[in-house]
Amino acid sequence: MSALTLPEIKLEIKRLILDTLNMGTINPDSIRDDIPLLSGDNVITIDSIDVIEVVIAIQKRFNVRMDDQNLARHIVNTVDTMAEFVYAQQQKNDIH
Repeated sequence: MSALTLPEIKLEIKRLILDTLNMGTINPDSIRDDIPLLSGDNVITIDSIDVIEVVIAIQKRFNVRMDDQNLARHIVNTVDTMAEFVYAQQQKNDIH
């Protein structure tokens, strides 16, 4: 997989969340990047079970690992935090 830009990763994550959680009627562009998905203040709200599904989907799609449960909880906070994690892992993998 060639390295994606941060905006491409954000859009892919939004689509992945919607597909994984069967929320296909929501437009990915309407999901705010900076609002926590667990807060109830974003267009979509996910719960702790959804977080597990999203973590698994992100790991599979982007070939990254979130082994630490506390770290995963922080990463799946917002689209921004997920995209920044994936982007950083991509950059790290490109160096090696």
